[in-house]
Amino acid sequence: MADSDDTPQNSTLGEVLREIVNDRGLRQKALAGKIGITEASLSNILTGKARPRQLTLTRLIEQLQPSAEEQQRILSAYDHAEMAELPERPASPEQPIPQDEMERVKRYMEVKSMSVTFQDDVEKELDRTGIYFERSHRLENIICDFLLPGPPRIAVDCKYNLNRDWDRTVASVKLLKEHLDLEVVLIVVPYENDTTLAEADRITEQGGKIVSVADLEASLKLLTLH
Repeated sequence: MADSDDTPQNSTLGEVLREIVNDRGLRQKALAGKIGITEASLSNILTGKARPRQLTLTRLIEQLQPSAEEQQRILSAYDHAEMAELPERPASPEQPIPQDEMERVKRYMEVKSMSVTFQDDVEKELDRTGIYFERSHRLENIICDFLLPGPPRIAVDCKYNLNRDWDRTVASVKLLKEHLDLEVVLIVVPYENDTTLAEADRITEQGGKIVSVADLEASLKLLTLH
């Protein structure tokens, strides 16, 4: 049964999906059939003329089998489009929340869940080091995800979404460094890519360092040996 995807234009998500489809060498007609939409609907999604519903996107991801980095790009693009379109109106018993809004919020919660799961993964890596740490260390309104009181005194902050809010991350490093009397702030990411490389200098200038979760244990051991 065809899925009606008549939502506003979102070229960013379309570009990400189209790039992955082309890299896989997939024929749109066959792919559309596997995910239960028309070839025209799929074409509209890939060209940015329509935004896929949550179910359609889930089926696309299942068929494309994206790498971790590709899936991150897909989810970030979809999340950005979803949150940008949330209506600014209060819900009331007399005015039930529309189904499409419920789906958008559900998608937001799924992405938020992934961020929390990533923070749990970082905590497991910290456990592996055997170094004492505190979770959610706070001083008045300044808070970090983890604090290693040291010496050296190190803050660890998790950044799951690599495609958004780097200005905020840079400012957070500056505030943490100034207020928590730290030697360094480690910004832990799922993996390193062109974006993290491009932002590395800005983070370093404020007293921080970007490190992938896979390299966290080794980085901490180097810091604590000095």
